[in-house]
Amino acid sequence: MPERSEFLHKTLIITLVVLPLLGTLTAIYYTWNQYVFWQDIAILLGMYAVTTMGVTIGYHRMLTHKGFDAPEWLRGLVLICGAMAYEGQPLSWTATHIKHHAHSDEEGDPHSPLDGFWHAHFGWLFSLNNFPKIKEYAPQLLEDKTAVWVDTHTLIWMGLALAIPFALGGWTGLIWGGAVRIFLTTHITWSVNSVCHTFGKRDFETTDASRNNWLIGLLGFGEGWHNNHHAFPNSAFHGLKWYQFDMSGIVIRTLEVVGLIWNVERVSEAAFIAQKQRVETMREAATRIRKDMYRRIANAKKELFESLEQRLDQTINERELLTATKQCEHAAARLEEIQKRIARAKNLKRQKILAYQQEVGELIQNTRKSLVPTT
Repeated sequence: MPERSEFLHKTLIITLVVLPLLGTLTAIYYTWNQYVFWQDIAILLGMYAVTTMGVTIGYHRMLTHKGFDAPEWLRGLVLICGAMAYEGQPLSWTATHIKHHAHSDEEGDPHSPLDGFWHAHFGWLFSLNNFPKIKEYAPQLLEDKTAVWVDTHTLIWMGLALAIPFALGGWTGLIWGGAVRIFLTTHITWSVNSVCHTFGKRDFETTDASRNNWLIGLLGFGEGWHNNHHAFPNSAFHGLKWYQFDMSGIVIRTLEVVGLIWNVERVSEAAFIAQKQRVETMREAATRIRKDMYRRIANAKKELFESLEQRLDQTINERELLTATKQCEHAAARLEEIQKRIARAKNLKRQKILAYQQEVGELIQNTRKSLVPTT
């Protein structure tokens, strides 16, 4: 699909949010008036299962994290089911999720609750800036002929997602298997971003705020065991304990048994031990650097305004004064933002703190240069 404007993008997202909601309200009205048929519920459940697993198994565990290998016909089929979920094209979805893992719950994360619960749920969708370029985060997919083919024909699969329930159940089938289904699949997927980074238990100490939430685990076919996933992102199975129901994992295991998929990624005992040791080492280093960053920012603010005062004491014209003041204000605002980010992100990664450390140094250096009088 060609690139679209910010206005068109916002219009499409509003449509995606509003129309399924209106369809769901209509379904509730019909139910209240006893105008609902078991056939409609069956269509809803069938479409929900197919499209949800298209996202969880196809988009997520197969395409993004390479949790298993499969023949091209099966890869194409599950990706088509994912495209029917109305959650975006497979290549864009994958690139966005890879970016999420690269910057999880820190600056750069497309959908972190640190920027607000509703931002994480669906607010982030309204800005094109939150969707990374595929070449930057998932360039290998551009060479994947099957994924590219499915991606290119996404509009066809989206149309099919409405045509099938209409063919099976008429207008009521379209309402339940189309609008209500889209409302459920999108909001449950969005809940992985919002709910599962806010509410639930943490079985593993990770460098983000991911949590295991049993309700989203049940409704999202295993995606709610999100802390497990962030601890072992390449694993094809998210439910790692017997009571952590993972419907997608069951389907993957079944496909493996019958020989339709292979090279299925699992979490070994050695991986459990390595994960614990790695996180502990990273946390200790990050804590030391975090304390150093607070000191650096305080010193940077002090140096910034001392440099501005010295500049004001020199003979300069009004235009230069205005430019220098704006430069300092911009640098000070960015320092405040960095400090807030560090304070809020309790699980901030060491590499991000190091990046902030470098940025603080560059801010001061560039601002100092700008305050040098012109000759």
